[in-house]
Amino acid sequence: MKHVTALGLTLALGALSAGVASAEPLTFQKLGQKARFIHGDDLVTGVQPETAAANRPPTLLQKAGGLSTIMATREGDQYIATMDPRDVALFEQAIEALEVLGRTPAATPGMPPSLPRTDGLPTVSPKVVIGADNRVQVTNTTVAPFYNIGRIGIGCTGTLIGPKHVLTAGHCVSNGAGSFYSSLNFTVAQNGSYQPWGTTSWSRVMTTAEYHNGANTNYDYALIVLSAPPHGGYAAWGTYGGGTHTITGYPGDKPFGTMWRHSGTVNTSGSFRLCYTIDTAGGHSGSGIYDSGYVVRGVHTTGSSTQNCGTRITATVQNTVQNWISANP
Repeated sequence: MKHVTALGLTLALGALSAGVASAEPLTFQKLGQKARFIHGDDLVTGVQPETAAANRPPTLLQKAGGLSTIMATREGDQYIATMDPRDVALFEQAIEALEVLGRTPAATPGMPPSLPRTDGLPTVSPKVVIGADNRVQVTNTTVAPFYNIGRIGIGCTGTLIGPKHVLTAGHCVSNGAGSFYSSLNFTVAQNGSYQPWGTTSWSRVMTTAEYHNGANTNYDYALIVLSAPPHGGYAAWGTYGGGTHTITGYPGDKPFGTMWRHSGTVNTSGSFRLCYTIDTAGGHSGSGIYDSGYVVRGVHTTGSSTQNCGTRITATVQNTVQNWISANP
């Protein structure tokens, strides 16, 4: 009889019976050792290169690591939710069945924020560079979709995809060798010195075990859970479907805290990645790759002189992130 772990069965059958939009929460086990932290602001400001693993089919162990989660609290408590390699095929079959049945939602809807505080400033009502630098500065960060995008203290960008949930890159929260970064506070809609909703501290952080321990760019995505909702709103997000997309974030080669964007065609690269010639720079890491409807479809992670790339939101990634949110409401 085929061995099936409780977690693998819960994930697979929970996905089949409930659909990705209401996936079963993960079961985390507390680890005995405390999380290792690297302290300091603006430590992740350079351009991250693609790794060789991104161009090779993943092994069964890598797939299991990509479906396993490492989570840490601000106090250093560490938790793990693992996927047994023997359950990977079962889980993949469940996801494929959902896709065939049309049970994977195209997008999880977003919600607009409350108005920003004035703080003595005017209130605005919401309504790697390849070749020439075509990035455009966002001068009004309190309108859609910019009011859900923010700067992370480590030097990256993130997007609110839940009231307290910031989607970003795995390398923005982990060094890929078993240590987390501690500077993960989030300033949504920052525009230079103007912080319309202030800075919100983080509570928990999680990423894939395959990225945390192996720096595998195929699994380079993460979720930061904040201590409170910054403004109550959040962006829509869902699986990638092609077309023109925009990357907006906080590049390190521009004045501190300023937001910049650029649009272009995005294409799939293998099963895990999206690639494009949209202009980015260090600091854009973790930016959402969003379509013309302001739906986040990927996470920008790496760059080179010829193309930039990011993590594609597949049905599997969507299910994983939704499980993270469900386990940390």
